[in-house]
Amino acid sequence: MSEDFELLVDRQALCGSAPLWMSAQNCVYWVDLLRRELHTFYRDTGVNEVRVLPGKVTALGATRQGQLIAAANGGFSRVHLGRSGLEPVVQVRNGDRMSIGGCDPAGRFVACTMTHASDLRASGCYVLEGNRARLLIDGLTGPGGVAWSPDGTRMYVVDVRTIWIYDYDPQRARAHAGRTWVVCAESDGSPEGLAVDSEGCVWVAMHWTGRIHRYAPSGDLETILWAPTRRVSGLAFGGSRLEELYVTSACFGYDEPAFNADPYAGSLLRFRPGATGAPLPPWQGL
Repeated sequence: MSEDFELLVDRQALCGSAPLWMSAQNCVYWVDLLRRELHTFYRDTGVNEVRVLPGKVTALGATRQGQLIAAANGGFSRVHLGRSGLEPVVQVRNGDRMSIGGCDPAGRFVACTMTHASDLRASGCYVLEGNRARLLIDGLTGPGGVAWSPDGTRMYVVDVRTIWIYDYDPQRARAHAGRTWVVCAESDGSPEGLAVDSEGCVWVAMHWTGRIHRYAPSGDLETILWAPTRRVSGLAFGGSRLEELYVTSACFGYDEPAFNADPYAGSLLRFRPGATGAPLPPWQGL
């Protein structure tokens, strides 16, 4: 456990994930996938606002107008905050539902799919272009995180216990030459959320162990942080200088004895890791 973590929202989110920092609103959006909840944590006041959405949102991106684009249900949707609505943009082909995603350094929204049974190589990763979805990476099994290097030339994708690295063309949104970057041992936990700092290092939430790993661009493990819950699930840099690391967590499958042993499961946490995040551009779509 690290005493440097701050408990921001003491809530038993079943599957907290998809944290997104919004600098203009000085807030963090995050979701509880299984309860279909969209949360807004306001940094100034400490208030956490909850909206119930009509579908399951798995990834979020900011728009140029300060609104949200999302991976939801079986495709991409716009989020209408005022009426807690989802406006479908386009459905995708493979997988049972959408999974992780985010905006690339050129402002394109990218999200992966998944199957409920984690069928071998049955999922993919799509980029939203206008009102159509183009397949970016095929043959994924259990996508758990996606991120890019600050210059946009490297794309990182978690698939089961492996973090893959792709050469990425940010001008055309093309990923190629995928190869293994890091293989996480079972004792490390299950890699899920990703965040990249300004030095190009990759931070990874390791579900089931409470570890947060920082990998150098070379793939070497440089830092391990310990969260006050084993169930860390998502990461996002935020704050006025992107000096804060926001951490979501989950508690699905827990009974009362498990909660007694892991009382912070499902909470929103914050840590100041001594690194600053790489700025994330808004979605450049319409």
